[in-house]
Amino acid sequence: MERIAIFAALQWECRAVLQQMRQTSRERAAGFTLWRGSTPRGEVVLVKTGMGLAQAEGAARAIRARGEFELFMSTGCAGALAAELAPGDVAVATAIVGNHSRGRFETHGEHCARAQRVAERAALRVTTGPVLCSPHALATAEQKHAAAVQHGAVAVEMEGASIAAEAAARGIPFISVRTVLDTADTELRHAGRFIDPRTGAVKPLALAGYLATHPSAFPDLLAMQRMMHAAQTSLERFFAVWLSTLDY
Repeated sequence: MERIAIFAALQWECRAVLQQMRQTSRERAAGFTLWRGSTPRGEVVLVKTGMGLAQAEGAARAIRARGEFELFMSTGCAGALAAELAPGDVAVATAIVGNHSRGRFETHGEHCARAQRVAERAALRVTTGPVLCSPHALATAEQKHAAAVQHGAVAVEMEGASIAAEAAARGIPFISVRTVLDTADTELRHAGRFIDPRTGAVKPLALAGYLATHPSAFPDLLAMQRMMHAAQTSLERFFAVWLSTLDY
């Protein structure tokens, strides 16, 4: 049995984990929401970080007083950098690399191999490789291609390096499992106009106003909704297996 800390930025990402937790209690720590609960694997502490490196760093530090853990996991969605990745595919990081001062963090080999087997057992397409942690969203296909070439990464997200750094400082094994939201050639220019950059939540009034003045964006937004559904469904399928048993 393990004691695991799982970090996810957004509420819908947290929901995939919460569905598998029992005897769950909700708490606040240093301004962050966390849930404690049990699974067949042991005790899980799930932390909602919010988006970005600074938020994730604060969230990782907020659970220092919550005792010892056998594993830190960063999870949620990611953008594809590898051309072959499609929405709903799983990226298991062999390392977290940064285009900032945090550098590179290797993930725990045995736990990563188990996560890969879990994804396969859940009938999900899985890729392993370095994952880029960026301080800002990569909104264009050109930016994604440049990042893939520079860092050799298969996917990109915005929180993992902070969580990996805290795990390294505490001597705790770390893994990152992300499901792909947008493809390497998806343009995300619209989203910044109505997405809260801290929480990732849609601002309804801003969205309505944007569509009123940019009706041509509607098909792109529908496509993004389908991508999000694919990423969410795969995340739920992964955790339904990963948290249900030790036998993999």
